[in-house]
Amino acid sequence: MVPDPDKRQVSFPKLKYPLFRDVLPKSPQQWITAKQIQDGAEGLWRIHDDIYDLTDFINSHPGGSQWLEFTKGTDITEAFETHHINSGVAEALLPKYFIKKASKPRNSPFTFKEDGFYKTLKMKVANELKTLPKGIRKKSDNVTDLLLICFLISSPLSCLLWTKSLIYGAAFTLIVGVLLSALTISAHNYFHRADSWRMYLYNISGLSYAEWRISHAISHHLHTNTANDIELSMLEPFLQYLPRPDKPIIAQMGAFFYPVIFLFTSLGCMVKEISCGVLSIEGKKLSWENVIPFVIPVWMWWISGLYLPWTIIVWLATIMTSSLIFMISGLTAGHHAHTNFFEGDVPREEFIDWGIHQLDTVVERVDFAGDHFKVLTRFGDHGLHHLFPTLDHAELKYLYPTVLKHCEKFETQLRMTTFYNALISHSKQLIRKRPINFREKKQKI
Repeated sequence: MVPDPDKRQVSFPKLKYPLFRDVLPKSPQQWITAKQIQDGAEGLWRIHDDIYDLTDFINSHPGGSQWLEFTKGTDITEAFETHHINSGVAEALLPKYFIKKASKPRNSPFTFKEDGFYKTLKMKVANELKTLPKGIRKKSDNVTDLLLICFLISSPLSCLLWTKSLIYGAAFTLIVGVLLSALTISAHNYFHRADSWRMYLYNISGLSYAEWRISHAISHHLHTNTANDIELSMLEPFLQYLPRPDKPIIAQMGAFFYPVIFLFTSLGCMVKEISCGVLSIEGKKLSWENVIPFVIPVWMWWISGLYLPWTIIVWLATIMTSSLIFMISGLTAGHHAHTNFFEGDVPREEFIDWGIHQLDTVVERVDFAGDHFKVLTRFGDHGLHHLFPTLDHAELKYLYPTVLKHCEKFETQLRMTTFYNALISHSKQLIRKRPINFREKKQKI
């Protein structure tokens, strides 16, 4: 499909439609390339309406060089505002790297006004963080490390059990798959933040922390449920979440076959990344990190002594089980409810506060509230995680009083549901064809 440079978004018709959104293979690198063309950053880094040359700052960036390397040539306003809670420190550095004013308006519907919802909330949260218990992040570290140890022990053990009993082997493989899904989601806590060895644990699942820093942390988190959310377009045409009048009946029946797609998601992502690297699509290169998933079957085979082809089958079954649970947890985390805003709906405003938009795109699951293990391993406290993605999941629960009170002040709310209702609502969104008018809903509030 040849991209149309003049195409406009449905919900925000003044904004350009992402250039390569519908062009295969729909890779993170394509998404970045489209932004480099459409963002008006002039080959450098754009923050609001200013152009900066951060080249000399790349190796000094506290979060790691990758964040700036990936985003060169794009508008990083949303990332800058949401990744720096104490933004005064980061803002003080910017004048040194200022080049010029941008010549084009931003291709984004989101605002960060000083007296707006998000900026005022961020100031309150920055003060609240000073009162949190010291060392609270160690809770997440301990859980993640324990999950890793359990996985390294249980994965070869599952191979051994296959030699004793098919029933025991199959049952234990499913358990190891559940364990791997928990480890993978826990590792997600780390790739949002400064570089850490724990972020590499994400790759054990067959997924890639580096790819997901683009597709998830930069695209999905910052442009949730809009045309610029690559996590929605990557699932198309198999699963179509956007409300479209011409949505085909087979797409509306997605609730019947999405588990099959979820089973193969991790393997599909791994194959796609390796293929894009081999073919050097949009400059994609492979690295040593791509070897990480394949260390596991070697480990399982070496420890258990199981025939190598059978070991590979057990490994694949483990990956697929993990993929299914990972995807179900992620797709019920809050964003895919049929009451949420999606591209195709009518937004509250033509240009909307970024934080308000986040509340329109998430329904929090109350089942996991207060349980740190569930929060860390099942994408819990997801609304707060989206508002403040660089915070550890152990810190989020302390922010609820501040956030809920702030929502009341701005006459909005953090909506709640249960896991089972979220599962049903997710299926309803696959069916939904009619747009929701959030402008009317705002007036009713």
